[in-house]
Amino acid sequence: MISKFILNIKNTISIFKNIKQINNDKPKIIFFSEGKSYLKYSYLLIDLISKKYPNEIYYVSSDPTDKINNPNIKNIFVGSGILMHYFFLTVKGVNMFMTLTDLGNTVKKSNYIKNYIYFFHGAVSSTKVYSEAAFDNYDTILCNGDYHINEIEFREKLLNLRKKELIKSGYFYFDYLNNKLNKNILSDEILIAPSWNRNKDNFINNKFEDIISKILEAGYKVRFRPHPENIKRSAKYLDKIKQKFTNENFIFDDNSENYLAFEKAKCLITDTSGIAIEFLLLLKRPVLYFDDFDKIHNLQLEKFKNIGFMEDRIKSQFGNLFKEYDIQNLKEILDNLILNFKNKDEDINEFVNKNFFNYNNTLIFLEKNLDKILK
Repeated sequence: MISKFILNIKNTISIFKNIKQINNDKPKIIFFSEGKSYLKYSYLLIDLISKKYPNEIYYVSSDPTDKINNPNIKNIFVGSGILMHYFFLTVKGVNMFMTLTDLGNTVKKSNYIKNYIYFFHGAVSSTKVYSEAAFDNYDTILCNGDYHINEIEFREKLLNLRKKELIKSGYFYFDYLNNKLNKNILSDEILIAPSWNRNKDNFINNKFEDIISKILEAGYKVRFRPHPENIKRSAKYLDKIKQKFTNENFIFDDNSENYLAFEKAKCLITDTSGIAIEFLLLLKRPVLYFDDFDKIHNLQLEKFKNIGFMEDRIKSQFGNLFKEYDIQNLKEILDNLILNFKNKDEDINEFVNKNFFNYNNTLIFLEKNLDKILK
């Protein structure tokens, strides 16, 4: 007990020293990461910036295992809870990149940061699965497509908010995945990847085990990838899943990277997760949506219905749906879907090019516009 107390004291002192180091240096660029599973969304951007501004980047994380192996970047651990909030309140620097929403609400803004920059870790709309004020307090937002610009400008006008710098960057995680994916690997698995949902009534706690059982009974291999937030918040339930399904055809996958799971999947089953967009648009393979649950975190959603939502557009145009009463027929549904999901490539390519900026060219755009993004 005493040794654990002493260790905690040492860790706290170490984190205070880390924060002091940042504030003394006042770096030009700070990346804040919520954890190792978020690194993949920022890797290409960080790599690009580190080549132009070597030794001017701090990579700050609340996860001690979350580090970048790059001599031009300083890795800093700031812990979580009170210490993380202290970091946000006092941090000094110029530009801070984040995927953390609700700046100024979940965490406080520092008076010593000139430019808070948000970049998306999903290709979904900004209006439905995020809280209503999720992006209000950012200075600059790297937008995936016109749909983000339309949504954000609509809210700014609606509430007379300060205008943000909206950059037509595109979704650079698409480029990251395209560089990583081996699309010629023989796919022989069904990937199940639920979203994280604040609502108590959701996919992962309603008929979820029945769905896994039915797919295994149908003779398919199942790979289950829980959302990072479920890993943090629902550890006991996930342990129950691992203990229940000891079948050799069941794989519990908590790898921080998801492209290996993509490669091996012939079909994805999800509810409203943004992973469906990445899987369908890049691999052009079928997505089966469990349609009994929606993910709505914006209490002002009614105001945005006329604009529409990217995830719903893709679900409507390319997705396939099933409900609780269909679970008994999952084998037939999957067999038919996998067999008949054909001749979609041209339509999918047209959809991507129409709706996302700089597809497969986001780094070229970012390199040309980096000085516009940074203060």
